[in-house]
Amino acid sequence: MGSVRIGFVGTGGIAEAHIRHLTEIPEAQITALCDINEERVKKVATPLGAATYTESAKMLSEAKLDALYICVPPHAHGDIEIRAAQKGLHLFVEKPVNLYIDKARAACEAIKKAGVLSQVGYVLRYYSGSVQLKKFMEGKEVGTAHVFRWNGLPGVPWWQKYDQAGGQLVEMTTHQLDLLRWVMGEVHAVSASYSFKRLLKEHEQVTVPDTQAILLHFKSGASATISTSCGLGKAYNGGVDFAIKDAKVTWKGDGIKVEPEGQYPVPPLPAENPSIDAAFVRAVLSGNANLLRSPYEDGLRSLAVTLAANKSAEEGGRLVKLSELLPE
Repeated sequence: MGSVRIGFVGTGGIAEAHIRHLTEIPEAQITALCDINEERVKKVATPLGAATYTESAKMLSEAKLDALYICVPPHAHGDIEIRAAQKGLHLFVEKPVNLYIDKARAACEAIKKAGVLSQVGYVLRYYSGSVQLKKFMEGKEVGTAHVFRWNGLPGVPWWQKYDQAGGQLVEMTTHQLDLLRWVMGEVHAVSASYSFKRLLKEHEQVTVPDTQAILLHFKSGASATISTSCGLGKAYNGGVDFAIKDAKVTWKGDGIKVEPEGQYPVPPLPAENPSIDAAFVRAVLSGNANLLRSPYEDGLRSLAVTLAANKSAEEGGRLVKLSELLPE
């Protein structure tokens, strides 16, 4: 089947997770790695025998690549996607795709113009339980849904800064929001309320909100609420529930639960369900974009919802229409 020569921009924790998965895929050939931290990039690259760079422009100029993983903080994308697309590289971009909607829209246009394949790291779409959920929901109307994700504060310095990470909804709970979009369709408008320094008063360096409450209005007429917090220390709890006619549906990564039991037939889990990395490699080898469940344009829409929530919270809870960020 040939191989896919892959480069990385960013070699932090999420990049290392993708690298571990890719090393188990025979067709994936990790060729070059780039990070502004020279010590870190060399440490990651040495076991792989990959070339190392500290400047992405130099890597794109010198390395022979077919595809590029972009695993940088939300505020640090710059024009990496645009330059890579212009080189004809297929792109895997970690979520969120950016922190700035105008830059994300420009990247999206460049990807379309270049005709390259793209995938955003919305891994929940590749969980067996998510595939089962989407199949189960076909032909059913969702009245409302609720997401909650309550956990502690990540230790990464940039994550703790609102102007670098965008807050927990933008950087982390975007996974669950994206799952809602995948199942329920597009969001029409958003309103939100955030609190700062209620649970993290002693953390002077932290500027992200410690609690966030979001109300989503879908084009279908359905609604959803999201409650997320990074102020719980080592505690963690989370869940995703959907209300449909005469039943509650609870999503888990390994399968769904319908209450009351027996109210609806539940489709089986998928017999074969490739990982997000395997799907990307297969798509690049075959040229089949249908293997990709979260292309860049779709990831841009999830970003827009989270940024609309930030805008609403910053403006006193005003209802923000998605068309303000993504003109139709």
